[in-house]
Amino acid sequence: MKKERRNKRCRQKLVSVLTIMLLITSMFLGCGTQTIEESENDKVSSGNIIITETGEIIEIEGPEKVDVTEEISGDGLESQISENVEEVTETPEPANEEVPVQDIESAEQTVTDIEQQNNKPSNKRLQLVFLGDSIFDNNRDGTGVPYLTGVHLEANVYNLAIAGTSASIEDGEEWSEENWTSRGFCGMVFAMARRIPTDIFEGTNAKAILDDPDVDFSKTDYFIVEYGLNDYFRGVSRSEGEFARDPRTYAGALRFGISNLQSIAPDATIIVCSPHYARFFEGDWMVGDGNVTDNGNGTLFDYKGTCEVIAGDTGCLFLDTYHGLGINGYTAEDYLEDGVHLTKAGRQLYADALSEMIINYEKTKNN
Repeated sequence: MKKERRNKRCRQKLVSVLTIMLLITSMFLGCGTQTIEESENDKVSSGNIIITETGEIIEIEGPEKVDVTEEISGDGLESQISENVEEVTETPEPANEEVPVQDIESAEQTVTDIEQQNNKPSNKRLQLVFLGDSIFDNNRDGTGVPYLTGVHLEANVYNLAIAGTSASIEDGEEWSEENWTSRGFCGMVFAMARRIPTDIFEGTNAKAILDDPDVDFSKTDYFIVEYGLNDYFRGVSRSEGEFARDPRTYAGALRFGISNLQSIAPDATIIVCSPHYARFFEGDWMVGDGNVTDNGNGTLFDYKGTCEVIAGDTGCLFLDTYHGLGINGYTAEDYLEDGVHLTKAGRQLYADALSEMIINYEKTKNN
């Protein structure tokens, strides 16, 4: 009897020990299962396992754990990272916004300011009419004074200059309107005013302009007048006094021509250009220059003085090309190709000086 009770107690102890061992083993197994399941599926929690006193493990059904994160494969993840990097590094394009009207007006004003800073008239294209001798007539190849001036000012240019002509009416020329034959300054302004036929200008570049019905000289902004060298070479009188208005003198011819230009275009500005400095040769020998050589009625410098007086008396602008261009005995070889006519560099000097005068005058008119 005692032996049975002892065996019963032993069996109970053994069961208890086994139960405890099973319980411990189950706990380890449960934790391991939970870790694996969580790492693989992340759906089962430890709350779904019950271990009985006998060590039996019972899995009960319950709500699955919901994974709200989207599974991304390795390739997908790299692709998404790459896209994100491109989105960060790519410079966004500016929005296509409509420019307000006031901004457009401001831009136009800025352009106008720039044009004024560049010394170019910006209100309209000027009309320039050139009258003179070979200094304006020669080099109609894009390097002549009228052309260069027009380019500088972005102006419309009409070049009526004729080589070899003078301001004054020459000996033997007719100067009655019915029989007019002089092609110099006086004859040109009469032809512009339609007071004489243009037949006497046959063979010149001027005739095509004079005969063009679309050319309106009354709309001229600037007449640029350049005569005096041929008057000097011919020894024409510079007389004032009783011959002050006689077109057979240098002073009288300038007055006559300027007065008629003012009638053609009353609102136009007239620029009178003096003869420029020159040197005179016999063969290779220089025999004088504009400062000292007198052909009978004064030196070339004297004709320059007469020209300046007439410009002042008639209310014209005066361009002193004798001193103002920097052409003198020291620089003549650079700017005079034969002592009289201008080299390409000399023509550029002349055009620059003329353009600057017009630009400055336009500024005073606009102000």
